Amino acid sequence: MVTTEQAYYNRGFHKSVSDTHAWRTVENSAKHVIPVLQPDFHVLDAGSGPGTITIDFAKTYLPQGSIIGVEPTQELIDLANENKAKDPTGVLNVSFQLGSIYNLPFDDNTFDLVHAHQVLLHLQDPIKALRELERVTKPGGYVCVRDADLESSVAYPEKFEFLSKYYVSKGKSAVSTDTKAGRKLRARALEAGYAPENLKTTFSSWLMADDSLIKNLWAKGTATRIRSGSEVVFPDDPVKNKEINDEAARLWEEWLKDGSSVFTMAHYEIVYQKPIQN
Repeated sequence: MVTTEQAYYNRGFHKSVSDTHAWRTVENSAKHVIPVLQPDFHVLDAGSGPGTITIDFAKTYLPQGSIIGVEPTQELIDLANENKAKDPTGVLNVSFQLGSIYNLPFDDNTFDLVHAHQVLLHLQDPIKALRELERVTKPGGYVCVRDADLESSVAYPEKFEFLSKYYVSKGKSAVSTDTKAGRKLRARALEAGYAPENLKTTFSSWLMADDSLIKNLWAKGTATRIRSGSEVVFPDDPVKNKEINDEAARLWEEWLKDGSSVFTMAHYEIVYQKPIQN
């Protein structure tokens, strides 16, 4: 199998897709990193998307440190730089550049910490990526990875169960998305050669329930993304594809209006300390 540098946007870049990632912060998407992160660390964010997590790391957690975000798609680099320019704090210790997670443009043992959020689940060769993340990490430094487990998602009340199934169907129609990636993360790290005694595995989830702002961002953004035509569930049947997308967008809009609605998406995380070589 020939791997592509950008499997997630293989059908072309759509801002409506990256917009649904822009609500992410360290607090809601990378809390597993905080216990090992030091304020003077030099950090890599591999697969930084629109850059919101990257920028949050820089301005909130790295006052004496720095962070580089890497993506293989120029449109995402441009968008991340736009978000950096818009930040009122004038954050200076973050930069973004083109690069592939399969061949990172950095020397061995460069970073104190390497982070990847919801990246491996979309890759054709996650084992190769994990090895590359470890390569650029300093001995004694950390590789921190978080992957969603789409098949563990739950939408409630029952009339919205279709939304969980839609995520799985959409993932299975993609070039390489693994809908069970989260639960496989530890096993993949071991296959990549990570020492088990240096590997910590944790579990968390996104929960859309009480926070109306987050629910609005999630549901409206997802409905807009679906209606934009960027989502493909049935690549060989455009009529059927439109029908399922129209139904999913309609249900997200209805879900948002339902005061009892909840949605959860499970995630697994690993924090790996690269052994110090004697």
